[in-house]
Amino acid sequence: MARLHLIGSAHEYGAVHTYRFGAQRPLEFAPGQYGHLFFPKLLRQFTKPVREISFASAPGDDEVWFTLDHSSGSPFQLHFQALEPGAQLHVFGIGGHLELPEDPTRPLVLIGGGIGVTPFRSILRHLQRHRPQTPVVLVHAGRADYLYGAEFAAMPIAYHRVGREGLADALVGVTDLEPAPQYMVAGSDGFVSGVVEQLRNTGVPGDAIQTDTFKGLHGHDGAAA
Repeated sequence: MARLHLIGSAHEYGAVHTYRFGAQRPLEFAPGQYGHLFFPKLLRQFTKPVREISFASAPGDDEVWFTLDHSSGSPFQLHFQALEPGAQLHVFGIGGHLELPEDPTRPLVLIGGGIGVTPFRSILRHLQRHRPQTPVVLVHAGRADYLYGAEFAAMPIAYHRVGREGLADALVGVTDLEPAPQYMVAGSDGFVSGVVEQLRNTGVPGDAIQTDTFKGLHGHDGAAA
């Protein structure tokens, strides 16, 4: 179990905040993975002191980043939002559902709803340093705000920001790429299932689609549980 300490936080938009942590020793994880975040002092205060949260930072970054949507107002979210610099957090059970293809030249299509793009920041930062030859398309579905939008726009990728009404057309535009891409879809359960259904209906094989469902999110923006 790794121990982290809070360095600082930033308000992104609405109830969405990004938290920057330092680690006592390098934290081992793969790009796009998540960790189980645990506050020991909360163990006796409520029954769910642990949450699976995606890493927003890449392996090797100086800081460990997590981005959360506090809209749900759950005890865990309220405690997280009230953290002061120096507060400690434990991380264990690191895992994930997104895995980069072995071939670094195979195109990658990332499709995220709201803060579902969190693991994509981790992946893209890793690719910039270690696999810059990988062609990437990022489709980010949101309402009015787009998490990490300025950072994504500055990356050497094809970055598309769309609303609900533009998502279907954007997906059509990424299903005829050559060579055949690896697709990664992340967001709420409804968002992920809808995108996967459309991709499959346009002929994308199931084994070319990886998914990461954010528990507790609803719609494109969602609220973390």
